[in-house]
Amino acid sequence: MVRLSCMSQGQGHETTFAQMVAEELGMSPHDVEVVQGDTDRTPFGLGTYGSRSTPVSGAAAVLAARKVRERARIVAAAMLEASADDLVWEKGRFHVRGDRAAGATIAEIARAAHSDLELPDGVEGHLDATCVYNPPNLTFPCGAYVCVVDVDPGTGQVKVRRFVAVDDCGVRVNPTIVEGQIHGGLADGIGMALMELVAFDRDGNHLGASFMDYLLPTAVECPSWELGETVTPSPHHPIGAKGVGECATVGSPAAVVNAVLDAIGVRHADMPLTPAQVWRALQGAPLRTDLAIGEPS
Repeated sequence: MVRLSCMSQGQGHETTFAQMVAEELGMSPHDVEVVQGDTDRTPFGLGTYGSRSTPVSGAAAVLAARKVRERARIVAAAMLEASADDLVWEKGRFHVRGDRAAGATIAEIARAAHSDLELPDGVEGHLDATCVYNPPNLTFPCGAYVCVVDVDPGTGQVKVRRFVAVDDCGVRVNPTIVEGQIHGGLADGIGMALMELVAFDRDGNHLGASFMDYLLPTAVECPSWELGETVTPSPHHPIGAKGVGECATVGSPAAVVNAVLDAIGVRHADMPLTPAQVWRALQGAPLRTDLAIGEPS
């Protein structure tokens, strides 16, 4: 069982952290139970924000798993009546150097740790460990984003025709989850760039207080994302991983806006680039950021 202070918001922590711990202990991720965000059962932490889950909590989980593995080495040495220094770790198992038959799996070692096996003085039974991780530095993910848009000069309507995103989040623990995060960030960026507006009428009433009135991008407004990757392991993380939660969210709005400005030959426009805003820019009229929904432009 892995107890974590961070909390998943849909990023798939239950899968990612289980994979990292399972890799360190040579077991199946299906055998790792992840408990997160329960203040009665998990250690204190600062929570989930700023793409810090894998760089911080993930690193703590990895280092805790490595402590468990070293405790398992001592237990295995007692089981096999050998020196701990003479044991060799291969995925999921310790064996005596030069004698692969004399060994024990991590599951067998865990059972022995809870038995009456006599351990060296000062070594307690059970396989558990705690890690409070203080990152030595940031992990610095990076990426590049290219957007192609079509702009209707008559209406100011923008259509995102193509979007290419290349991200580097270091070692990818679960590529499917990483791609899902990037897809969500790109869609979020299109929303920020083209349609999401908090508007009020002249009496101060919020005009977008529900999803019926506040525009969000759907599959109709999004192209088929074209993703690429580079992998530069971070030197500041135990397995070389970096955060990826906000990369696409940061890069995609700028790519979309710059593509629109390039298409209409204007150097600046404020988001969101609604059809009215784009049309006014095309006419050379001053852009307005104080328009409420439904007001004439």
